[in-house]
Amino acid sequence: MAKNVVTLYIDDSSLRLLVARGKQVKKWATLPLEPGLVKDGVIVNEVNVADRIKELFQTQGVRPGKVIAGLSGLHCLTRPISVPILPKALLAEAVKQEAEKLLPVPVEQLYLSWQSIYTSEGKTYLFIVALPRNSADALVKTLRQAGLNPDIIDIKPLALARVVDEATAIIVDVQPNEFDIVIMAYGIPQPIRTLSLPRNAQTWQQKVPVIAADLDRTIKFYNSSNPGKPLDANLPIYVSGELAHVPEAYQVLTGQLGHPVLPLSSVLKCGSQLDTSHYMVNIGLALKKLSLGKRTAVSVVNLNVLPDVYRPKPIPLAKVLVPASLVLAIGVLGYLVTVVQGAAADADSLQSKLDTTTQLIKQKQTSQKSQRDEITKLEKKVTSLEAAYTAFGEVISSFTKRQEKVNGDLTVSADVLPSTVVLESISRTGADLAISGVSSNETEALAYASALRSSGRFKLVTVSSIETSDNGTSFNLTLKAKEE
Repeated sequence: MAKNVVTLYIDDSSLRLLVARGKQVKKWATLPLEPGLVKDGVIVNEVNVADRIKELFQTQGVRPGKVIAGLSGLHCLTRPISVPILPKALLAEAVKQEAEKLLPVPVEQLYLSWQSIYTSEGKTYLFIVALPRNSADALVKTLRQAGLNPDIIDIKPLALARVVDEATAIIVDVQPNEFDIVIMAYGIPQPIRTLSLPRNAQTWQQKVPVIAADLDRTIKFYNSSNPGKPLDANLPIYVSGELAHVPEAYQVLTGQLGHPVLPLSSVLKCGSQLDTSHYMVNIGLALKKLSLGKRTAVSVVNLNVLPDVYRPKPIPLAKVLVPASLVLAIGVLGYLVTVVQGAAADADSLQSKLDTTTQLIKQKQTSQKSQRDEITKLEKKVTSLEAAYTAFGEVISSFTKRQEKVNGDLTVSADVLPSTVVLESISRTGADLAISGVSSNETEALAYASALRSSGRFKLVTVSSIETSDNGTSFNLTLKAKEE
């Protein structure tokens, strides 16, 4: 018999509960939250929110237990990345190394989760999700105070991507204080954006221009990043949330963007009283466990972002201590690890042969010259392997210094970033950084460049390009590193 799947999504204004079994929605309910209990997707008052969750479950007759919880996409980061094909034990460090290069926030402030998507030409392609530690910690602690066991957590944009029934689509979900944009391209939801709405945007007429501008920017960013496979002009935009029942908003979005606009429909059966547009996140969360027969998940990303620290700990089969410096280098220099491991195995084998040869010399006292020559050769090989270990240590030291410099550059770039400026990409060529971003006006972009110069971290900060349009000011900066 199919079991109930219980889902809970918490945002700044409400709790949303949905219970499903099989293909059917069994229960649903929304409980408003007082202002200030949750702010920008982060639970501020854990005790009060836990009490409200208990109240919601009691009034709906839902027993506390396992729950699939949703976390706002605000401040969460997602990226498709690639790393060399590595053993599972080494993959975590490789992901961390790549995240340190790509993400604008220090990884020490994040929980990283990832899913392997496919392998090709000696590389493993993964999808990573980075959660702010404060957001994830507050959510798990609150749910546990409410008597719930959050065995699965997902972020809102990935849950929405799971509902759509097409491999390539554009999804927009609008809530009172924020909205999500998800471009699903060939089953991979990327790019993803979760943005706060202006405080003075209360009506749909005030919200639609803001949403349309960011939609246009996101679509253009995707097309410029994928010139060989741009989004088709007739690709629908699927809408859920507050705009789902506003046909006039559809017309405005279609007029500004050219794409047809349609409501996002539920794949679960439900009564006519349920407004599914307000429970799409819960439906996407439920689909992580529900089986819908012939329907297969279109989104290839289906990972559990519950941090490892909150998961039941398996009993370790063995405890292996690995020097921190070796772990740091392994992710990028995977092929060197293979060489060193092979060398270590060869050394053990050669040492065994050396011991055996010595015993035979003592026992038989024959062919002494031949045996001694063999011993000499083996000793030379052991010496050569020891030299390889020494060289590898020097490579690790050099890599560590370079990594510290990269981390320092990225930290300074993030620390002086004004709240009105949004970075779209940070890339590195040699020792230099290239930063692309968007601000509301040219003055803010130039102020950010000035702050980078004043930091004293870089030899030269150059504004490569700056362009102002109705959607804001786009800029590109080149940061030349100081000579070591």
